[in-house]
Amino acid sequence: MRKKVICMLAGVSLLAVTVSGCGGKGDTPDSGSSEGGKTLKLLTHYDAAFAEAAKKYEEETGVKVEVEQTAYENIGDTLEVVLSSGSDEYDLIMADGPNTSAYVNRGYLEPLAGYFTEEEKGEFSPELLKQGTVGGEFYAAPLGDSSTVLYYNKNLLSEAGIEVDWSQYTGENRITWEELTELAREAVKELDPDGSKGIYGIEIGQVSSVYQMNLLANSMGGKNISDDGSTVKGVIDSDEWKDAIAWYQGLVEEGVFSKGVSGLETYNNFYAGKCVFEWMTADSYTFCLSADMTEDDFGWTYQPCFAGHEDEVATGCGNWALGVSAFSKNKEEAGKFVNYMTCGEGNDIFLSIEGMSPNTAERYTEELTGKNPVLEIAKYEAENTAYVRAVTPAFNEYSAALSTMWEDIRNGADMDTALERTVEQIDSALGEYSESQ
Repeated sequence: MRKKVICMLAGVSLLAVTVSGCGGKGDTPDSGSSEGGKTLKLLTHYDAAFAEAAKKYEEETGVKVEVEQTAYENIGDTLEVVLSSGSDEYDLIMADGPNTSAYVNRGYLEPLAGYFTEEEKGEFSPELLKQGTVGGEFYAAPLGDSSTVLYYNKNLLSEAGIEVDWSQYTGENRITWEELTELAREAVKELDPDGSKGIYGIEIGQVSSVYQMNLLANSMGGKNISDDGSTVKGVIDSDEWKDAIAWYQGLVEEGVFSKGVSGLETYNNFYAGKCVFEWMTADSYTFCLSADMTEDDFGWTYQPCFAGHEDEVATGCGNWALGVSAFSKNKEEAGKFVNYMTCGEGNDIFLSIEGMSPNTAERYTEELTGKNPVLEIAKYEAENTAYVRAVTPAFNEYSAALSTMWEDIRNGADMDTALERTVEQIDSALGEYSESQ
């Protein structure tokens, strides 16, 4: 089993975490320092959590943090406009984990080495550290994590007359994808033999997205990018990827997986009893509860493995991170606040309000897992199977090209043609970044 560490999902809206993870300077800032009276500025879609943490931070240090709210879908574009001009408008930079490398490549982020001890960094998982590290330098500290989990509809399985002892499955003994697809076929055959009810066997929460789709190839031993980050040729067109793509496309054509259904719709299908199995994220537990489902209606288990690849399971991880703007006039104060928000009490406040999965093992408390029992699985995956997305400054181009490819594959495109086109697109983008350095 590949030994990764602590990755999980984005957005578990519940909990109240009270245990501080990383120790050190982030926990109790020196209120007598010369920082007092300084003002930092941050653009974020997590405004409520940051506002509460900023209030406490100002009480302790005298440093004020102005929190400017924006919508999730706007933050990247807004920051790009501001940072590309070299503006010092924002001292603190929110980065979706995989975009850290791109921000560093463009000169937007300041290294965080002076604000985190090696011990503090060591409490983050290797995968989260990898997400925030470029060229050996640590630039973006994780606010939280994410993970992938398999959910099943108890009512549909019961109606189909299918009984499964789900308690037999563990991180070391998973149901295989092959076994799961057979159960899905059996259930749909019984529940919706003529297809008139629109019931699917298996849905994917982030269908056609690299966050989930690449995990199919990763779980067969395939990588996301070359080790030096310079190419995807020989990587995403490898036998491992082709096997995963052919497996998925065949099941779409058979009707086990859906076609023409968006990610949001796949979630809604599960809540509405139109899907037997849904491969989603750990925070989806709370989404199910919000949709008026109860634990009598649904259950969960570890992400399946492929037969013959039991020791190569790769689960999703990564989330939003916080860094210091390279253009800030208050770098020292900003660096200390980043530590506070990711290692100190600020992270406890953040998690208690936003519910994002923890960024350190210590924050997986009994209180937290008691409110979301799915996190017990997420904690295991974080420590054993978490697999970071491609670390590359061309991640946006990489993600767009692969998402298009996965959707094309879903719609019946020729695999070799789709792969050839995707390799060309991604390597062209990688080449442009290489030339600009």
